[in-house]
Amino acid sequence: MPLSRRRQALVAAIIATAGVASIATAALLRDGDGGPPVDSRVEELIPAPDSEVLAQQAVGLDLTDSPRYVIELFLNGQRLPDGETLQATSTNRSVYQPGQERTVEKLRAGENCARAVFYPLAEGPASARRGEVRWCFRAA
Repeated sequence: MPLSRRRQALVAAIIATAGVASIATAALLRDGDGGPPVDSRVEELIPAPDSEVLAQQAVGLDLTDSPRYVIELFLNGQRLPDGETLQATSTNRSVYQPGQERTVEKLRAGENCARAVFYPLAEGPASARRGEVRWCFRAA
């Protein structure tokens, strides 16, 4: 027995909704480089994965507030010096601002990839709670 037009429309709407929901779920469960989900301790990546930014955009991350972490930042494979990053261990935020007379004066045009390694301050770099996150973005 054929379906009425109303039922056909209802079935089509249900199928379309399920498709959109599965795509949205997949997008939320992965980070910017298509890899595994970002570590749950990461509150914010700066800039956001897959975003397009200006060449002077700051690079960094913000972690959950407890415990206090040491954060090491890397940009395009290069370790950013601790003396040039603004790290607030009380808020677990570390940011590098490119600029004159700095290791990185500006982001390179096109794709840039960042990496952050972090571990609890009291436990040191060999901690079992050491974490790492990678993300990429584009600079104009």
